Amino acid sequence: MKKKDKTLLTSVGVLALILSMGTVGTISSSAAVPGWTKSGDEWMYLADDGTPLTDVWRESKGYMYYLDESGKILKDAFFTWKGDDYYVKEDGKMAKDEWAFISEGEEPGWRYFGNDGSAYRRKNGIVVHNIDGKRYIFDENGVMLTGWIDATGNPVSDEDPFKEGMYFSYDDGAMLTDAWLDYYENNAGGSNADSLVTQRNYKDYDSMWFYFDAKSKKLKSTTDNPKQRDINGGTYQFDENGVLNPWWGNIATVSNANRSNPTTLNKDGKREGTKYFNGSTNGSLSKNEWLWMYPSDEMSIEDAQSIEASWWRTDDTGRVVTNSIRRVNDVYYAFDGLGRMQSGFVLFDGRHEFVAQYDVDAWKKEDFIEGNIYGVERSDLYFFSNDELNDGGMKTGHDIYINIEDGTFAFGFGSNGKAIGGRNKMKLWNDSYYINGLRLDAPEDLGYGVVKETLPSGEHRYKLVNASGKVIKGHKKVVRDSEGGYYMLLNNCVVGYTEDEYKPVYRTGTEGTGFYHYDKKESDKYARGLAGKAVENPEFSDLPDDARLNF
Repeated sequence: MKKKDKTLLTSVGVLALILSMGTVGTISSSAAVPGWTKSGDEWMYLADDGTPLTDVWRESKGYMYYLDESGKILKDAFFTWKGDDYYVKEDGKMAKDEWAFISEGEEPGWRYFGNDGSAYRRKNGIVVHNIDGKRYIFDENGVMLTGWIDATGNPVSDEDPFKEGMYFSYDDGAMLTDAWLDYYENNAGGSNADSLVTQRNYKDYDSMWFYFDAKSKKLKSTTDNPKQRDINGGTYQFDENGVLNPWWGNIATVSNANRSNPTTLNKDGKREGTKYFNGSTNGSLSKNEWLWMYPSDEMSIEDAQSIEASWWRTDDTGRVVTNSIRRVNDVYYAFDGLGRMQSGFVLFDGRHEFVAQYDVDAWKKEDFIEGNIYGVERSDLYFFSNDELNDGGMKTGHDIYINIEDGTFAFGFGSNGKAIGGRNKMKLWNDSYYINGLRLDAPEDLGYGVVKETLPSGEHRYKLVNASGKVIKGHKKVVRDSEGGYYMLLNNCVVGYTEDEYKPVYRTGTEGTGFYHYDKKESDKYARGLAGKAVENPEFSDLPDDARLNF
């Protein structure tokens, strides 16, 4: 649409009008012929009785002309006739289906004159008019409106016009339709108002966006919850003022039934992850994406106020994954009840009930052996890379070295991610013993150590392992450690340890069959008797404390 000032809209002169009326009647001295006639330089229209018509429209060659109170064609004038406004151009032709800028009167501005020549204006409940495929609003005087306009067609000029505004037009008057509006474009700094729906102040927003639908109406919420709408392949939320939500979606509540795992709930009280609308991109709902973000006040006021960011993962519905160990691109990740990705040692009761998370340096070796980790007796222990920024994935395998509080030790996690020997139940796996994931390795300086194993019957057996945690097997076998001490094995079990100068000997002697102390410098080389023979009650009086790996 190309708008022109009223003085430039037409160029047809009076001469052209005269030429187009070659058969109109003229006034003669003897009789007046009804119809068009020229009187001097002015055209008039005569009635049957020969008098000029006044205050009426008459047509000639498809154009309408207005005859004023003197009966002459009115030219270049804006006037009201029978309650409607009209404009006639410099050649007297009625303006129709066109724009004109009317500078005279109390309210100058652009007006549009329809097919019947009357100016569009707000009346009879009609607010919006379609012109050449675009939509416009005119006030009660017919002036085209721009800026924010309310639902009844009145301009809004408040400090925050977007609150009451339903429509918006730029200076050309065309209403935004199926289009976005960047409020910051003409309102630097945005607004200091609050959103009741999102519970945030607009000053906290990096931008303020609005969307106007196919009817040019601003999308906005009419309830306590955001209005959600799919637009051009993206999903968006809008608050009660129509402002795009560039942040977390609303949640009904956060359950603190488990204090270590606050969990988001929907309005029906069921567990459900919230949604995130990514204001750093285009404000659309994040689907199947990773987010590095801090939570809202509703989710965790402590983390929100300290801006404690975490990784979050959204699913294909746009909801944050919560209370779950979830596979993403062939890697498993852990998420708590709010949806924050967890790293380090993580406890889950099953795969859908987060229990707790611990940093790798939160516990010592003895805590894993003695089961001092809160929740470990009733939950499954996992390990997720403590490189939270770049990894965070689940780790599996039998020789994962983790630097805990008192050193670096080997841990084992099965193919399902669960700690081997979890829930305080030691387990032999791949010829090594594990308890709550910790592999029971002998100290490097000794080379060997002893693991106490409890049988289903309640009886105990003692197993020899090396510094790599591997079980040393043997029958009637003697193994020397780095300190010069001797371990004695029967049927793959340790039956004793001695710090003798000489290696014990397995034999049948005065005290029965077993391992005897041996001293080649004595005449009775076996005079000291048995050094060990019973698998259920071994002789460990000389066994170093460091070699007692779990007892």
